Amino acid sequence: MTGGSGIAAPAGKPGVTCMIMAFNEEASLEAAFAEVHAGLAGTGRRFEILIVDDGSKDATGRIADALAARHARPGADVRAIHHGENRGPGSAIVTGVAEAREPLYCFHPADNQVEFADVVRALDLLDERFDLLVGQRSDRHDYSLARRVASYGYIGLARALFGLSGFRDFNFIYLWRTDVVKPLLPLETRGVFLCTEILVRARDGGARIGVAPAAYRPRTAGVSTVGRPRVVLDTFGQMMRFWARRATRGLTRQV
Repeated sequence: MTGGSGIAAPAGKPGVTCMIMAFNEEASLEAAFAEVHAGLAGTGRRFEILIVDDGSKDATGRIADALAARHARPGADVRAIHHGENRGPGSAIVTGVAEAREPLYCFHPADNQVEFADVVRALDLLDERFDLLVGQRSDRHDYSLARRVASYGYIGLARALFGLSGFRDFNFIYLWRTDVVKPLLPLETRGVFLCTEILVRARDGGARIGVAPAAYRPRTAGVSTVGRPRVVLDTFGQMMRFWARRATRGLTRQV
């Protein structure tokens, strides 16, 4: 059986959409794409790669277009999608879900801070046991003290508010079945928090949730935006508003 990538898929193995999120990542996008493309091609599955340029000001968009043109196959297994303007952290994930054509979905940051081989290994867990997998990052050894405090504070508060004590990390990388998450669109939140919203709502809807190891790599080029004070404050604000709406809906159902 073949799919949009023109690659025969192993019997019973569903295809996968991988979204590469990129904002001003001209120095690392090509390497990230090469790692993702090689990893997915090695599985023998149908696949498509969506490169989502979140309003970059550098050459990221042009590189994305060139990669899509260079690796085009019948059915367009590589697509470049441009937001036109910067929509902020997490926005590319939503765009990718909306555009996904394959049954399984994963994403990869263009800063290449995830070992994509870990994602490839986790695909079989989606085939066999789970609807959604939460990546557990190996460490945060290059984080500043302020970013460590924000990261662990976020995780601790979210665990308490949403009953996520079974997860030591849920703000790194995810894989899921497209038909589980696409119906959740449009999401109630934006930015860094939106993956936690997806986790909570999928769990509440009965999805089978698992965890998978994911090695963290330090950034070698570009500048991260997720640790900026404005982004951190917005993330905590999104969390509290989601919690308040969810609590209100719970009270309403009880009346």
